[in-house]
Amino acid sequence: MIKEKLLKEPLRMSEVRLGKITSKRQLTIPKDFYDKLNLSGNVELILEGDCLKVSKFQRIEESNSDYADLVLKSILDEGFTNKEDLLTEFRLRMNLLPLAVKDMVADVRKQVAKDKRSSDQIDRDLFGED
Repeated sequence: MIKEKLLKEPLRMSEVRLGKITSKRQLTIPKDFYDKLNLSGNVELILEGDCLKVSKFQRIEESNSDYADLVLKSILDEGFTNKEDLLTEFRLRMNLLPLAVKDMVADVRKQVAKDKRSSDQIDRDLFGED
């Protein structure tokens, strides 16, 4: 599936700029990259081998609206009919959703930390050789 998507999408060239790391380990991001990514506040840092990736950080709480319909469906499937009870349960589950996702991400990170394969090897294992 990923290979099919890659074949359909045009190949994009990477942009390269120099950043600067201060004596206090602070990284300066070039202004054009900062502007293109619309960065502010926190960023997500991903260490992969000897490569450090920086990406825009999105709070889990800000993205859970994508799951509101699934949360509501699960509540309705459980037989909630009283409007007040339904609303209370919906609010509770929506507030718990970021915590559940955070726990899930922590579990995945623990599993990944034990996996010594490179990302290329994982791709080959999942999708086969070309």
